[in-house]
Amino acid sequence: MSDINDTNQGFFLKIESIRKRSHASSLLLKQDDIIIALNNEIFTSGEKQLIEVLNDFQKDGKDILLTFSRNNILFDLLVSRSLGCKFTTLNKEETAIQKDLFSKKEIHDISNLQSYTILRDLKNQYDFVEKSYSPLAGIFPPAWLAYEQKWWLLSFFCILSILLYSVNIWFFMLGWMFGSVYFYKAQINLLLSFSMLTGKAFSMKLAATNIHEAQKLVREINPKAKFKYSKLEKPIDIDNDEKKNNENKNNVTETSDALV
Repeated sequence: MSDINDTNQGFFLKIESIRKRSHASSLLLKQDDIIIALNNEIFTSGEKQLIEVLNDFQKDGKDILLTFSRNNILFDLLVSRSLGCKFTTLNKEETAIQKDLFSKKEIHDISNLQSYTILRDLKNQYDFVEKSYSPLAGIFPPAWLAYEQKWWLLSFFCILSILLYSVNIWFFMLGWMFGSVYFYKAQINLLLSFSMLTGKAFSMKLAATNIHEAQKLVREINPKAKFKYSKLEKPIDIDNDEKKNNENKNNVTETSDALV
């Protein structure tokens, strides 16, 4: 981490570099991400104060809400300890631009936010995994598996349950109990693993009030983003639009040549 001093007070902190295995790395932050606010209050108190605040929250075992700017798009993130970054600062003009963006941002209380881990593939197809535990996974695993559309795992669980029931009802009840505990505790890792098996990789993390708001943020960051289920309209096919424009230009050129 850079030498800590108070010369950067009054300006926003920008990530210059991220240490490997740091908290910032696990949060999928990127170089040039800018820290805008801390618990919904603009933060320009410098790196030293940031570290002290994050350490205090870590001692209390509480998350803190940080607002970041990435390519002039603001997003929230729940942070539990010091980030482990080297910072630089914005200049006066850049700080003013970011303050203006934050003044237009909708503010949410930390208690109303959910954390999402977002994965994407090369075709810009995104998956969202919420960092919360669904009681359904522990109460009735088949219903949770059906809701998440993990069909082959649902088939395996049902076949195994039928086999255990045909042997002995007590085996069935014991297997069901162990299955319920497993699916409840491992549900987040299972969803992440299934997503990675389809060729997706970790893209970013953010906090939002619901998955619809999370999808809106991702679409702002990447206009090509596609989602399996969404209330949003289909993304604009920028590549096809560019191809059509090029084709139109070529047609105009050919027509002009023909007229000449």
